[in-house]
Amino acid sequence: MKKTLMILLTAVMISVNLFAGGSGEKKEDSGQKTIRMWTFLDPTKTDGRSVALKQIIDNFEAANPGVTVVVEPQNWSTMTAKFLASAASKTAPDVIWCLQDEMGGVLNAGALEPFENLFLKNWTAAEIEDISDAQWEFAVRDGKHYQVTLSKNLIALLYREDLFKQNNIPLPRTWDELFAAAQKLTGRDSATGIMRYGLGQSFTTESSDAQIIANMILEEQGSPFDRNGRANWANAAGRKALELTVNTIKSGITPETALTTTVDDVFLEFGAGKYAMMLGGAVRVPNVKATASFDPNAVQLMLIPSFSGTKNSPSVLTGWSVGVWSGSPEKELAGKFVEAMISPESDKLWVQVGGQAPVRKSTTRALESWLNDPSRAYLKVMSEGFSTAGWAQPTDTSVGGWKFDLNQAVQNVLVNGMSIDDALKATANQFNSRNGK
Repeated sequence: MKKTLMILLTAVMISVNLFAGGSGEKKEDSGQKTIRMWTFLDPTKTDGRSVALKQIIDNFEAANPGVTVVVEPQNWSTMTAKFLASAASKTAPDVIWCLQDEMGGVLNAGALEPFENLFLKNWTAAEIEDISDAQWEFAVRDGKHYQVTLSKNLIALLYREDLFKQNNIPLPRTWDELFAAAQKLTGRDSATGIMRYGLGQSFTTESSDAQIIANMILEEQGSPFDRNGRANWANAAGRKALELTVNTIKSGITPETALTTTVDDVFLEFGAGKYAMMLGGAVRVPNVKATASFDPNAVQLMLIPSFSGTKNSPSVLTGWSVGVWSGSPEKELAGKFVEAMISPESDKLWVQVGGQAPVRKSTTRALESWLNDPSRAYLKVMSEGFSTAGWAQPTDTSVGGWKFDLNQAVQNVLVNGMSIDDALKATANQFNSRNGK
């Protein structure tokens, strides 16, 4: 009896296990999977880029039943370093938006999976040509692509077209003309009573874009680094650039608060009427228009002038390098989602809802009439800058923090009382030491 009972109990347990196993297999077969993504965007927010991302995620999840994309918004300035740390501890997200300044270190760490191992192996030559440009080739190693650039960006000058017209000021072509225009536009606004400055900048060493010192160095010598990746600004080109940059504060066209104000603050202050011009990422124009306290159509974009006036100064190409973590347990699915974020349908959402420059050439053709609307003139300026005045940061060596170092040079002169030459030498040594040069 006992033996028979044991046999029956064993049979029941086996049946239960088989049933449970079958249920588990069915659940797995149904594709119940999660992709984690880190980005500075938040799909619960109402800004254009976040709204576009939410729609793209909804479309992807609808096309892939059982798949959930979980966005974990991060601070943009620390996200890439945090990703590298989490990759080392095997806890990184499946999809990551990397700061392009730090892509050299990301590639050196082997933290990203080449797209050739994922979706790109199935693409035709025509599909690749549709997205092929300088930013698609950014960070290519050994012929393999590890990123696609979203929120394609260019450092440029946002300006108040209404103020330029009221004061009969033509768009500046040279640095001297820019400084003269900024001086003329500095003063108390007669309508609002706000003290307005001609040129908004941010010289903090915590979170900032490259300021005009970078453009001047690029114009003078082509790169802030030598062939070995060492800092190359403690020289005549750096001295000229730093003197002119420091003088924007000394002359009063940029307020002293620029030494402690972040670039995010400057954007908010520009929209509130504190600046006639400001240096910043062109990608943010839609947000400024949406929150401006004055006529949003007055917010326009211009490329950065030069010493000669015959062409624009080179400007740093920026954006976000979106890739797949090489240690992801869901690499194929994560790659499929990255591919979906740059599909023709998604690219139109990024442009029309997010206010971004197109990734695909076909999108530019498809939206030609929409892009030709005067209110979207900034997108054409961006496109011109990408092709004629863009400078891509190197990724074959680590150059992390170089923009902050140049801002530190400004701080060293105006706050710490250092000479121009000593400020440049100190920050060059700081850069070289930090990056192991």
